[in-house]
Amino acid sequence: MDGIIKISEKIKNRLPKTYEILKDSNLTVHPYVYKVILTGSRGLAGNYRPDSDIDLSLLVDIKKIKSNGKEEVILKEVLDTTMRKWKGKVELDTAAVFDINNCNLKCLNYEESDVKDYCSKGTDCIGLYKLQKEFSGYVSNIGIDIKWIYPLISVWERKE
Repeated sequence: MDGIIKISEKIKNRLPKTYEILKDSNLTVHPYVYKVILTGSRGLAGNYRPDSDIDLSLLVDIKKIKSNGKEEVILKEVLDTTMRKWKGKVELDTAAVFDINNCNLKCLNYEESDVKDYCSKGTDCIGLYKLQKEFSGYVSNIGIDIKWIYPLISVWERKE
């Protein structure tokens, strides 16, 4: 069952304008999403323009998804759930992010880059699935350095 999520108090305290956007956005996640992180200019990096989008990464447990088969169909559903219900005042830029190195994406548990906790070289070390106007699919081997993602902040995390 999909659910509207409660935005972290950290966002409210540190990024009040972004918090208001998220609070009013009807931010909803698919059951396979276990964490949502905020990056980019509306996050801790700052310096957003009035027309800046909001960058949210939806972290998913790819092992659970693969065990159900139809991996790409499910990843598309994950993104579609959030995008279809989005009512934010700004455009949403989102991706499903998943582990491809058996590291449990521990590098995404820190607000600032912590090189000692990288499980690999840090380039193209995470799986990405995007759904955009004219593209849907896996995004791989494009030279994404994990350090570019920082700073980041957790918007929500599933309590199990």
